[in-house]
Amino acid sequence: MIVQTPEDNNLDAVAALIAPDRPLLITDADEVLFAFMTAFERHLHDNDTYFNWASYRLNGNIIARADEKPVDNPQVKALIHGFFEQHTRNIAPLDGAADAMSALVAERGLQIVVLSNVPARRHGDRQWALAHHGMDYPLIANEGAKGKAVAYLAARTRAPVFFIDDAPSHHDDVAEHAEHVRRIHYVGNPRLAELIGPARASHLRARSWDDIRRFIEDHLDATAA
Repeated sequence: MIVQTPEDNNLDAVAALIAPDRPLLITDADEVLFAFMTAFERHLHDNDTYFNWASYRLNGNIIARADEKPVDNPQVKALIHGFFEQHTRNIAPLDGAADAMSALVAERGLQIVVLSNVPARRHGDRQWALAHHGMDYPLIANEGAKGKAVAYLAARTRAPVFFIDDAPSHHDDVAEHAEHVRRIHYVGNPRLAELIGPARASHLRARSWDDIRRFIEDHLDATAA
């Protein structure tokens, strides 16, 4: 049983939209559809801090310019909260995402769900940004791990299911709860991708949306043969 308490999470409502005979793509948003890190670095600069690129984790790697020391975890949370409050609508889209998904829908009958750990109160802002950039697909404002939500959605179709995320931990969780789902690891920011390294539980480490589209098409062709 999955407990989804935020009203904007709407897991059941989105699941009800899934057709049982069409392939499904469940995709993250930040660093998959939107250039999160570029926008977040600007936000840090505006708040007299910066990211030191020692590792991909935010805690311990956001530095105060005043004393060159890492800010404490409560301040990190406040910076992230402020970022989504102020900038969810204006994060730039990543190259190729909208076109690749549109082509997969038109040519392969793909259905798409965006499963994002955006704060529930910013669900409307993220949905607006998706639509504004040609990615008007159903959105679920998730919290925490994604494996159970992916399993719940994937169970609605008999066709192949694909999952895209930048975080290796989500690939591990999806592998545990929905092993049959084809998992694509993609990090739009090249510098961040190098820091994160490969997701061992993924089937593909993609470098671009061209890679993602090709992988999905090849798998659909193979399963249709």
